[in-house]
Amino acid sequence: MSKFFVVNFSFYLFFILGSILLSNLNFHIFHHHFYVIILFNIIIDFFFKGLVNFFNSPGVYRVLLSTFFRLFLSFIFIFLFLFLQVNDQILFVINFLVVYLLFIIFEISILLLNLRDTN
Repeated sequence: MSKFFVVNFSFYLFFILGSILLSNLNFHIFHHHFYVIILFNIIIDFFFKGLVNFFNSPGVYRVLLSTFFRLFLSFIFIFLFLFLQVNDQILFVINFLVVYLLFIIFEISILLLNLRDTN
């Protein structure tokens, strides 16, 4: 099992279990579509990390391009849900931005870890 898969899987598992724990403690900070937001980010994460690994060189431009497309697809996702008139829209957008930020921070930390391994 590759280090890449173990680290990503542990992050996803920690994130999902943490959100389940917080939702069971009756914190009303999660939108009822919160797990759809997590699933969307995991799918996008696997897709773009798979694309970067498929080209076999995680260059700076490929990573920046994947980050740009992730942001673009995230805007489409948010606007689609807002267009469908999901209730409590502010909470939905805040939840999405927090999850998006955590995924981007995780991606940057993985990139720095890979950079440290090459030096």
